[in-house]
Amino acid sequence: MARANGKDRGMFQKNGVWWIRWTCPYGHEHREKGGSRSLARQLYERRKTAARHEGFCLGEARQRLKREENSSFAKVSEQYLEWARENRPRSTSYRQVAMHRLNESFAARQLDSITTTDVEKHRVRRQAAGVKPSTINRERAVLSHMFAMAIKWRLVEYNPVTHTDALKEDNVNPRPLSEEEERRLFAVLPEHYKPIVTFALNTGLRLGELQAQRWADVDMEDGTLTVTQPKSGKRETIPLNTTAYAVLVEAGRTGELVFPSLPKGMSVTFARYVRKAGLGASAADALEGVTFHCLRDTFVSRLAVNANPATIMALARHRDFRTTQRYLRLDDHHLRQAVETLAEGKNDDRIGTRTGTDILMPV
Repeated sequence: MARANGKDRGMFQKNGVWWIRWTCPYGHEHREKGGSRSLARQLYERRKTAARHEGFCLGEARQRLKREENSSFAKVSEQYLEWARENRPRSTSYRQVAMHRLNESFAARQLDSITTTDVEKHRVRRQAAGVKPSTINRERAVLSHMFAMAIKWRLVEYNPVTHTDALKEDNVNPRPLSEEEERRLFAVLPEHYKPIVTFALNTGLRLGELQAQRWADVDMEDGTLTVTQPKSGKRETIPLNTTAYAVLVEAGRTGELVFPSLPKGMSVTFARYVRKAGLGASAADALEGVTFHCLRDTFVSRLAVNANPATIMALARHRDFRTTQRYLRLDDHHLRQAVETLAEGKNDDRIGTRTGTDILMPV
């Protein structure tokens, strides 16, 4: 390699071809083929001028070109869902549903052209269609996370969702199944799904937890189950009632997973049978109406009839008592039963106790 003289500073010759060497404001050293000596000198001058006055960097230029080629919303959404399948398999199904709706608004757009106003317009459109606030918030969360990942991938520099607010969710009340709804659901479920749904109704395990549950975390001798992948990330062990225990006995251990036949897209599959049973799930949106999570709501709500709040909170594995409170909807009958237990088995001579005809009970 031949070095140039002082007149041709930043240039060198290699195999008869002239190259240039220059450093951009970011400290990157760049080398480019110039061709002839005069062409290389001209290219060198252009690069030095652009670097000095415009902050030019070949890496940044290539990255901008890459962004222009690969940052359409449709392409990035595909990339994002592929990432989710590999890194967040337990939540891929709801991300897919949300992304389907987001593509209706943004599929034809370049990612970096989407503004906060555009995000708000999507929200308004969904509200006008009668979509629940919780569903719109889910879509907003998926959109924001996709932008965050796109920033990591250097496809975009700004997340327009960060300057929008989540909607107040009025639909936070649990949606348990009645006994009649449960019968209708089981009437249309295929036989291979019935044990899974039965187990969910009797343990309160979430769908992702059921999909990940391993036999290694089941103690059949003790009749307990340690959740393999709990939502909280902490160790959680629950007792198995006789129905849940019977499901496991009948299923038998055939591999590492307790329910190996449980598909990743069970949310959508379950919604199909819910619609078949006439329980109100929308065909247009698998996250509307009765969902698989309603089985957990049913488990907790049925506990609330006989168990005290502390027991319900423990068995439901709630981290916040406010969540448990949503299931405590007591009527006058339950309140009267509770206070009446204070009077049961009391002796007449105990202080603070009055029994007999001197007490008039309301009818």
